[in-house]
Amino acid sequence: MLRMLRGFEYLRGDSPIHRLDPRVKIVYSMTFAALCFISLKNTFLITLLILNILVLIIAKVIKRWLMMLRGSLIFLVMIFTLNLLFQGLANVWLALAYTLRFLVFMTAFSMLFLTTTPEDLSLVMVKLGIPYEYTLAFTMAIRFVPTLSRELQIIIDAQRSRGLELEKGNFFERIRKYMPILIPLIVHEIRRSYLLAEAMESRGFGYTRNRSYYYEMRIRKNDVLALLGIISLTVVMAFLGKKVMWPF
Repeated sequence: MLRMLRGFEYLRGDSPIHRLDPRVKIVYSMTFAALCFISLKNTFLITLLILNILVLIIAKVIKRWLMMLRGSLIFLVMIFTLNLLFQGLANVWLALAYTLRFLVFMTAFSMLFLTTTPEDLSLVMVKLGIPYEYTLAFTMAIRFVPTLSRELQIIIDAQRSRGLELEKGNFFERIRKYMPILIPLIVHEIRRSYLLAEAMESRGFGYTRNRSYYYEMRIRKNDVLALLGIISLTVVMAFLGKKVMWPF
């Protein structure tokens, strides 16, 4: 679970994907997320997954994606098992398709968050007319969820070093054992929220509605070429998903 959250944490890099305009990457993630709902053919979904993996390799974040994949295995197995139970054993390919659909959807947005800073995402949302207060809440969630996962892991390791055994006992006993972990985490995050509020107040947050920004985003030649490539690939894959008879 904690590893899965690391797949949505910005990873600093200097790849061609990192240098693209955030709006182009948002278009990419949304189009590929939409494409996975066109068809339930496994070969079509595997093709989409391979294309996403190629983009991750170009962005040099494939290791972080693999970490996310290991962390999300429990959800993938759960999706496959539940669909297999409700659809029946005869529809094993359909259960696999729903699992692949979730993986493609998650991978498309993982690329966006791994290669785009929260500040850039905030600026894009402001340019779309979303109030800055909402964009700030969104970017803070993106920034602090991975931090929260790291702090949770630190507390778990500290409590295990003190003799806390989380793996032993029945379901209710395991839940009870997580109380010594959740209470320090909640207290720590409450303290963090007070520090954050004081820091925002000291910097005059909300003093004026006409904000200024360090830089303005501009569409460059590479962004236009990438956008044209995304649109062309989307049209081709949408056509193949609807018209071509995939093997299974």
